[in-house]
Amino acid sequence: MYTDDGLYRVIYEYFESRILFAVYKCGECLPSIPETGRFFHMSPAAVHSALELLVRKGHIKMTGNQTAVVTYAAKSGDVKEHAAKYFALREEGIKDMIQSAPLLMGPLWLEGLRKGTQQDWDKIRNALAFPSLGVISVLVELYSLTLGTLNNKLILNLFWEEIRYLRFPYLTDNRLENQEPMNTGMSNHEIIELLREIFFGSYKELMDDLSRFIREEGTKYLIGSSRIPFQWNIYRRRPQIKYSLAGHLIWEVVKGEYQIGTYLPSLPQIAQKYHVSVATVRRTLELLSQMGVTQSFHGKGTLVVMRTAKLNFGMPGILEGMSLYLESLQIFALTIRDITMYTIKECTAEELKRLTGKFTQLIQEKRVHLCFEAYFKWIDQYCPLATVRECYHKLQRLLTWGYPVMLYRIRNQNIQARYTGFAKEISTLLCENRLEEFSDAWRRIMEQEEREARKFVSDVKPRPISR
Repeated sequence: MYTDDGLYRVIYEYFESRILFAVYKCGECLPSIPETGRFFHMSPAAVHSALELLVRKGHIKMTGNQTAVVTYAAKSGDVKEHAAKYFALREEGIKDMIQSAPLLMGPLWLEGLRKGTQQDWDKIRNALAFPSLGVISVLVELYSLTLGTLNNKLILNLFWEEIRYLRFPYLTDNRLENQEPMNTGMSNHEIIELLREIFFGSYKELMDDLSRFIREEGTKYLIGSSRIPFQWNIYRRRPQIKYSLAGHLIWEVVKGEYQIGTYLPSLPQIAQKYHVSVATVRRTLELLSQMGVTQSFHGKGTLVVMRTAKLNFGMPGILEGMSLYLESLQIFALTIRDITMYTIKECTAEELKRLTGKFTQLIQEKRVHLCFEAYFKWIDQYCPLATVRECYHKLQRLLTWGYPVMLYRIRNQNIQARYTGFAKEISTLLCENRLEEFSDAWRRIMEQEEREARKFVSDVKPRPISR
């Protein structure tokens, strides 16, 4: 997975949960560092970071041969209290996430199975036939193996963030662990059908058990307490604030808030608006200059130029932004059709008419590139699933990194000419109530953007980046 210093918390929270909930008891040893790293697809350094935090929390101690021994003795009453407090405040979010699974993780998982090489399938068969119990839930292991075939670190990031929030796959045995060893002669199709049945059956049983537990134990912790929704933390190698601010400023340029040929507000004004330090703003503007978005003049300020010919594809920050852009496009391409249809079913005819009107207005104003923003605003307003809204909001922000790259890629083509046909198509389909075709159009445009962006990156051949 990522090599940065954020995802080690996945390992930390995994072990902390099992210790606090008495899955690992006082005096027992945790799995070895190599074994843990292998199952979480993380480096020994990440495992060490997680174990060091567990030591500081007083949950474990490390022996001379680097074995982690549990020192926390969970009492029966404490276990119930920990579980009740955690799950009671997240019940709504967990239920929402389970409802979102067929729209978000489901298509990604199926694509992972479809894309799997023979080597990938051998790993999946081996995990089913010889589950590695005691390190990680077999359900989680199989999902991780399958999603890993897509070579998309952002997908794995989302997967582990959902697991961190759900937490109960860490704690419970599941139906895979009670299965007889799988017949290794099963076809790939038979394995997919078996996994479908196990996955959906496991989650339904777990959700039923969780609801029952909260009714019995968790009600008292809900009084006067705020619910805790799912938030997707996207981990990066480089400082998050600088790159997030760069994305915000690029998007303001795309929307026309900051016009090309005009100066940005002063550094202190930007710092105040976005609640960051002046030093962070200065570093952000240096990055935008490297991307050809802005140009700074001593004593005058920072001019918006969007001279994409200046893009420096050798800069690590730009390479990472491009990687996240490509990975975001792949997630959209695989999920956007079903999520669009799901959201349409929650809208009234009047609400869809307003969306059609917005597309028509953008066509008339020759601002068709903002059809994408109009679409995401619609999802944010009308999709009833909070998990989908959270993920699409974060993914939209990552797409801003692709805007300068896209301008560079189509530099001989006017951006309005490029997207006018698409804008007219979706407007017509929506107006004529051809809703499935409308949803398919969004899938096709995302597939096209991903395909062309990947070809461009391949042609440019920037040096590989390790995330």
